[in-house]
Amino acid sequence: MSLDDLFRQLSILIGLPSVYVVGAAAAVVVVARDWRAVLYGYALVSVVLAFLLSQVIPAEWALQQAIIGGLVAVMLYLSAGQLRESRGRYRSAELRWPQMASLTSFRLLAVALIGGIFIVARDNIQLPLIEPVLRDAFLWLVLIGLLGLALHEEPLHAGLSLLIVLGGSQLFLFTLTRQRVLVGIMQGGQLLLGLAIAYLVLARGLTAFQPEPPPAGPRGEQA
Repeated sequence: MSLDDLFRQLSILIGLPSVYVVGAAAAVVVVARDWRAVLYGYALVSVVLAFLLSQVIPAEWALQQAIIGGLVAVMLYLSAGQLRESRGRYRSAELRWPQMASLTSFRLLAVALIGGIFIVARDNIQLPLIEPVLRDAFLWLVLIGLLGLALHEEPLHAGLSLLIVLGGSQLFLFTLTRQRVLVGIMQGGQLLLGLAIAYLVLARGLTAFQPEPPPAGPRGEQA
């Protein structure tokens, strides 16, 4: 049995459950505050998305999604590791990273609202060129990714939300065209974007961990 046949049979076998898994993992990326849970969620999204992509493109091409997702997760883990060392030096700034622009309860409520809209409206969205299972995965990943971009200003969450949008859009794009060059461009673009996100995460986090200067004296001198 070839790799392509194996991936295709597995993707068909776990068809609808895989949509639930990738949807829940994408929601974890948007809702969770802990960076470990966020990275695990994105890694799971990449693996399941590779199985879904194997239904529309050869398995060897779809496997690149899982590899790129793993590389991005490793890069972000290394960046977070360096921030953890800085956090050890500046205990007063321990809770400053990642900086969240909203409460967890609010993000959970927003995801629930988007989920309700998705359930009601998905049958009214007609995409005749794409299978219903892939259509649901495509719509949910794009919606949840855009929601993450709207809710977060932290590079870790916002960057991974953008990667989820790009990953989900591949389900529709590669249904329309199956060019090897386009697959390479999409995967290479995600890898470069992951590098940029890792740099921004590190730069933003190190800025937050800088120690506060001592208060100035009455003559403008530092105490």
